[in-house]
Amino acid sequence: MNEHEQLVEWLPLYVTGRLNAADRQAVEHHLATCADCRAEVALWRAVATEIVAADQALSAPPDLAARALARLPTRAHRPARLRQALALLQAQAPLLRRELWPATALVFVLGYCVARMAGATQFIQAFAPLVAAASFSIIYGPEHDAAAELTLATPTSPWQILLARLTLVFGYDLLLALAASFGLMPLLPPAGLGALILSWLGPMAFLSALALVLSLWIGTENAITLTYGAWLVRWLATATPTPLSPLVSLTSLAGFFRLYERFWETPLLLLALAGLLLALALWLAGRMERSLPRWV
Repeated sequence: MNEHEQLVEWLPLYVTGRLNAADRQAVEHHLATCADCRAEVALWRAVATEIVAADQALSAPPDLAARALARLPTRAHRPARLRQALALLQAQAPLLRRELWPATALVFVLGYCVARMAGATQFIQAFAPLVAAASFSIIYGPEHDAAAELTLATPTSPWQILLARLTLVFGYDLLLALAASFGLMPLLPPAGLGALILSWLGPMAFLSALALVLSLWIGTENAITLTYGAWLVRWLATATPTPLSPLVSLTSLAGFFRLYERFWETPLLLLALAGLLLALALWLAGRMERSLPRWV
């Protein structure tokens, strides 16, 4: 490319003022001796003038900004996100163990029948957390998901998959426990339904979250053993008489068991700890995805 051809390519930049001082001086020096380039510059200036005039002749509608804001996809995204969430729940439900749903319902029905026949609402308090803990210990991981490799290979993040399964299982357990509690209303004192629900809601959330974390960390059998042991100690220590009664009567252990019992009777603390444990479980799920090549 000779100097003339190079300068011809610079002419549009020269007209729009986008050349540096040295290049602009070179173009002007060339224009003084080249009639063709002067005509080219005149043409570019005419085009620029037409563009500016056309732009100034156009005026935006006064409601353009309002209409643009109204068309923003914020509202449209909400239904789309809801549909995505529902689709994820629908996709994850078949991947859970099929026996989980009828087995859980059967246990709640049996527990409710025992509570009604015995006239004691404590049965709901006792078995609702245990059922939830058992359910949570088998909802995630290659040990329970035959398609775990494919599941973790999908674009959906592992924490979203786990969160969807948590929603399905805990929601199912929660509805069954609420139904059993409402069915026991004839056995309750006035305004006693709320107290009954709080008596099992906090322990159920904490124990199920603990079972999930332990299952991801040390396996399902160990998770069930530890969570069931922690819960049964609470009831064995407070029931009289029990094999633990002589131990509880010891001064050194009596204070511990009182604190232990108070821990399980503090719903807000249990719910807060359950939230922390669920966050830990989501982190463990992500770590499991990163370690996928070791067990595929």
